[in-house]
Amino acid sequence: MLPNPIDPATPLGLADLATLVVVMLAVANLLYYTVKTGVPPMPTRPVVRDAMFRLIPEDLAPNRIYDLGCGWGTLIFPLAKKFPDAKVIGIEVSPLPYLFCQIRRLAQPRSNLEIRYGDFNQKDLSDADLVVCYLMVRPMNPLSDKLGRDLKDDTIVISNSFALREWEAEEIEIVPESLSVWVYRYRVGNTDI
Repeated sequence: MLPNPIDPATPLGLADLATLVVVMLAVANLLYYTVKTGVPPMPTRPVVRDAMFRLIPEDLAPNRIYDLGCGWGTLIFPLAKKFPDAKVIGIEVSPLPYLFCQIRRLAQPRSNLEIRYGDFNQKDLSDADLVVCYLMVRPMNPLSDKLGRDLKDDTIVISNSFALREWEAEEIEIVPESLSVWVYRYRVGNTDI
């Protein structure tokens, strides 16, 4: 008969204890970075990713694409596949999603994909042709200012769910299959920014 894992009289083995400690540390790490950044590592749903891709202008041939807060890689891997001639760079500050993306990159190699650890607010984005993000309200305000300073005219910015403060969207797509998520497309240099 197998021991009941819920029974407090059942002793934990060393492997069980090690697994429990690793899981608790992983959860604590995710919670810490969620509080620190104001952004939980939420993957972009496929229907929303498809909407984001539809908002990329068909005539755009980007050389450099950034995914700010790339999380688990739900955007950067498809972007690297869609744009094989572009350098696709994901930037992630939370260690677990960053590590997950690095492991995923080993399993799904893309020669044009790079994953960088760090705070995208501290990175130079001036060479971007396309920027994508799925963040939250708190980081969007400073990001609005940073992108306004860093990006060259005609750079496309596509944001899942959260608008850039004081920027006027060039186009918006509402995704009814995903609780009516709004996806915003901006173009730097638009006179309304």
